[in-house]
Amino acid sequence: MRARLSNMKRACRATAGITLVDLLCATGLIAIAMGAALITFVGVQRSLATSLYQVNAQNDQNRVFAYLRRDLRGASNVQITAQGTQITITVPTQAAPTLNINLGLSLLSLLGPSQTPGATNTIRYYRQGTSIIRELNGTPTGLSTSATAFQVRLHGSLVEIDASFQPRYSFGSHPTSTAATTFSGYVHLLDAAQ
Repeated sequence: MRARLSNMKRACRATAGITLVDLLCATGLIAIAMGAALITFVGVQRSLATSLYQVNAQNDQNRVFAYLRRDLRGASNVQITAQGTQITITVPTQAAPTLNINLGLSLLSLLGPSQTPGATNTIRYYRQGTSIIRELNGTPTGLSTSATAFQVRLHGSLVEIDASFQPRYSFGSHPTSTAATTFSGYVHLLDAAQ
């Protein structure tokens, strides 16, 4: 009985150990699984970066045209210079409504338009590098970081705006790019003199 028990202990010890071949196989399988996970992670990360660059270019486009539409609709004067790559807009400033009652004036004179000329703001749009700049009374503000083209044309009381925005992708040290998003918009001038 003791001999049988010692034979069983030896058999258990022999099969309980891990051989070098088993260890190498397990290490290889783990390396393959980790490599596949790393490749998937890098692909997802690149896809996310690509989506973010595209969204940023579209946000630049929307921001530029929102400002341009608002300024052009309230414009009193529009000038296009530099072969259509620069537009200067004169916009009356919005006076804060105040209640200034002079008891010596008649009621009808208070309801009429103000006799003092209003102040104006001068707004200039132009492209500098990859930025479209909105300059309000000489103070520049960058509206975009991915512009590749900016062109403005005037057709009577209609302003045509064409712009392109190029999303920039960079993966490691290899910058790549895709086709630019282009936008053409028309704004009808309500009160502007050319």
